[in-house]
Amino acid sequence: MAIHLMLDGEDCALEILNLKPTLRICIEGHVHEVQETPGADPACFELSIDGVRHEVWRVIDGERMHLRLGGRNFSVVLDDPLAPGRGGAGSDTVQASMPGVVVAVRVAEGEAVEAGQVLLVIESMKMQVALSAPRAGTVAKVHVAPNDTFQKGALLVALEAEITP
Repeated sequence: MAIHLMLDGEDCALEILNLKPTLRICIEGHVHEVQETPGADPACFELSIDGVRHEVWRVIDGERMHLRLGGRNFSVVLDDPLAPGRGGAGSDTVQASMPGVVVAVRVAEGEAVEAGQVLLVIESMKMQVALSAPRAGTVAKVHVAPNDTFQKGALLVALEAEITP
């Protein structure tokens, strides 16, 4: 059975072939052997993919995981069709899951956005992370500007309330 992930906005099928003695996965038809080794920092670990070692930084933001691997940033979401809130329903706000600074604001108040569209780019823990719209809608208020700092839990962007018939 394939697990579907959203990787930088693209659907990606991942299949676990076996867990022991080594984790073997198949991604888009390519088989890989993977091993994770914890690092000194809880947000950092070593990932060995087909024998090649990589340092990986990981930040978990709700159902989204942000990864920095090989000088590139990735945002991964498990696409679970049975999860509550799927199918258009979603939050009206985007809040900070960690403290940081705003790098770029990609939307303006009154702008229509699609689910998954990048609203802001922030920097936290030396990683740039794109924050996306939780649902389609209209931007009601952008509470930050480039170079603003914010704390965990800060309201960054609000969408107009969703009206249900």
